[in-house]
Amino acid sequence: MSDRTWRIVPTSRAMSALYLLAGVLLTVNAAMQLRSDVAVLPVLSGLAALALVATAIAGLVRHSSRTRTS
Repeated sequence: MSDRTWRIVPTSRAMSALYLLAGVLLTVNAAMQLRSDVAVLPVLSGLAALALVATAIAGLVRHSSRTRTS
């Protein structure tokens, strides 16, 4: 059995940008839902979206977190 590690930080700038875009869209969606009423699911969705944005920023900032394929 091979030893597989989980990689949370995206391995390329394009994936980091995609994560950032998705995180921003999900954060805006959760904020729009929270304007009408406070519920548990939009709060959890907003927190997950912010975690996705933080992961994307880490992928864009930390060059050592990306693996080199060449």
